[in-house]
Amino acid sequence: MSETLTQFARLGLVHHMLHARSVDDPDYHVATLEALALRTDIETFDCCLPYGAERQARLARAIRASGKEHVAFAIHLFPLRKLSLAATNYAEQAQARLIIDDMVEQAATIGATGFVFASGGPPHGEANEEHHRAFFEFCCWLCERLAPHNIDALLEPFDFDHDKNFLYGPLDRSLELMARLREKFPNVGIELDMAHLPLMREDFASAIRRTAPWLKRVHLGNCVSRDRMDPFYGDKHPPIGYPGGDIDLPQLVEILSSLKETGFLSRANRGDLLVEINPFPGRSANDSVADNFQRVQAAWKMVVSAEATARANTLSAKP
Repeated sequence: MSETLTQFARLGLVHHMLHARSVDDPDYHVATLEALALRTDIETFDCCLPYGAERQARLARAIRASGKEHVAFAIHLFPLRKLSLAATNYAEQAQARLIIDDMVEQAATIGATGFVFASGGPPHGEANEEHHRAFFEFCCWLCERLAPHNIDALLEPFDFDHDKNFLYGPLDRSLELMARLREKFPNVGIELDMAHLPLMREDFASAIRRTAPWLKRVHLGNCVSRDRMDPFYGDKHPPIGYPGGDIDLPQLVEILSSLKETGFLSRANRGDLLVEINPFPGRSANDSVADNFQRVQAAWKMVVSAEATARANTLSAKP
């Protein structure tokens, strides 16, 4: 019996990364997000909304009409490098919550089921327990704000000493935070971005296995961790297979195999699996997506084939 990837996963895309000009051009943001919502090769996506009530209302209608499931709102337009969600200063924390509160309302308007957020700084190695306390309190507040809308708060761990330099940060510390939050809030989980793991010095299989109890969404992408002269160096999400990048077909096989082994990819509960990339230099967004979807499908076929071979070998070894 064939096992296609779509039987085990909802495939999706991340709008903001694929169309990075959206940050500075709200009309381009509207046009490209409307087009993405109409794509027939995806079932889900991550997005944010541009500023302006008219644009937001137009996009909310388009997203709800798209029929896509498990859409997630991501705080791409929040200035995390300038204003941390782990700020210990009262005024900064109040300002951050004002912005996030507006984004929660935007997420509810589009019918989102997930709200992807990150901590911001300071870097984990420079922080004190007051920063951790402040971020925990922020997370509690966020979960409470999202609960009436049936939206999950999805923490995305980032590198802590390489590029973004965020408080969360080390994966084990992020998982400790999840365990504390789950004692009070069922609507919290992890959005694990595979492109961040090499920058966090994490092994794919181990990271997926440890995150499994809290894993609600996965991003597939790439990074450049070695060549500081490369324009994609750091957390800039080159496409999978970019020369000099850390992730291509062998890594995809390991990732998909681990996600299947832990149950994130399953027939009974299909996981949300999204490609988050910038286009290949000199190639269009659509061409780059087609290329990366082909790589993901090829990796999945290798996973299924390896499992079939293992089962056949087991059966032939029985007396």
